[in-house]
Amino acid sequence: MVLGGLSRIGVILLLLISQADAQTTEPRGICTVKIAGKPEGKSQARTYLGIQLLPDKIFQGSVDGVTGEALSFLGLESPAGLNEPGKAFYIHVLDGTGRGFISNVAEFRTNDILCEDPLEDWMEAGTQVLIRPHSRIEDIFGADNRFGLGEGIEAEAADNVVLWDQAAQQERVYYFNSERERWEQSGIAADASQALVRFPLGLYIVRRHAGNLRLALSGEIAAEPILLPARTGANVFSLPINLSSSLTGLIPTTGSFAPVSGPNTTRADLVTLEEPNGTRRGPFYSSSRASAEGWREIGVNGSNDASQPFDFLSTLILERQGQASYVLAEGSLVAGTPFILPPDPEPDEIPLMGEIPRFPIPPGVTLAVEVSTDLQTWAFHSDVTIDGSNYRFPLPAGQTRAFYRLRLSPPGG
Repeated sequence: MVLGGLSRIGVILLLLISQADAQTTEPRGICTVKIAGKPEGKSQARTYLGIQLLPDKIFQGSVDGVTGEALSFLGLESPAGLNEPGKAFYIHVLDGTGRGFISNVAEFRTNDILCEDPLEDWMEAGTQVLIRPHSRIEDIFGADNRFGLGEGIEAEAADNVVLWDQAAQQERVYYFNSERERWEQSGIAADASQALVRFPLGLYIVRRHAGNLRLALSGEIAAEPILLPARTGANVFSLPINLSSSLTGLIPTTGSFAPVSGPNTTRADLVTLEEPNGTRRGPFYSSSRASAEGWREIGVNGSNDASQPFDFLSTLILERQGQASYVLAEGSLVAGTPFILPPDPEPDEIPLMGEIPRFPIPPGVTLAVEVSTDLQTWAFHSDVTIDGSNYRFPLPAGQTRAFYRLRLSPPGG
């Protein structure tokens, strides 16, 4: 059983006290993303943003029992203690027949957890499950609009954060109100800072102002497989971290939760990968023709683009012609062919800082930040400064995809 918080840090401190070797914290993903401004002569620009770096999980453990929509856990005596006001949570199945299944938590009760969906087909006693909070608008963009998206007195005059409502097949539009200095949903004069970005649904940003912006996405590296709930019509999904970074490595075309395949595009799911830098890959479809099975790019005979590396912060657009079902997306922390992202710094860009939650350390222990692009090779990045509850450090200029960790060295180490 793993609870969120300082459990990992406690182990590190014990090791530091008992031995002279340096120790490192669990890596966190911190990526800087360039958001394109409105081009000259155009009314707006759209940037898709995959939310692959997530809030820290609050629990991981083995299921003890499942009845209908409720489940209990071994060793967890008071599930109600996991609840936190102002947040919404989901469970994520990690193994077994329901590997990748996600259900929203309806209620943390005294002895079990009630979810929104029937669970017995997706898990059984012994299944590994984690619990994580959904991101909110303020978690990603800051309650104070920390990255400076264009503000306005109404949505049509401001930059927008747009969430796709699967069930209604329509957009939900948010913007930062310049008069009331808060996030609001278009047409609703109420604080929307805690509006949910329900994982694994994706979002995009509409810029109505000129000039590029940078923002920093930060969070736990989530590579767990996901059963994407594909509904009839359009679907916008965030994805698991997958460092193999190709469509063929991300979405298998065979198995119980494969996309709908067909001999042509009118009888198959259509899949497009939207990278934050504006590159669009696809659309692709899964061909069922005996001579050409697997992913095929529409209108491009013999294309191997589905096997090419792409940005792991990409958003998946899936157009479903038939009935609703699930599509498996696989995560991976094993690096494949590297995706090369030019830094492309702006001459007047505002410096961004990375943050790692602060924790107590023994006297004499020194801290340094290490960086990696593949979670295998690590290098010194910078020293840290302390700002309230966080350790802070400068992030590189331009756009980056990287992982950071703290290295703790004992006195004299």
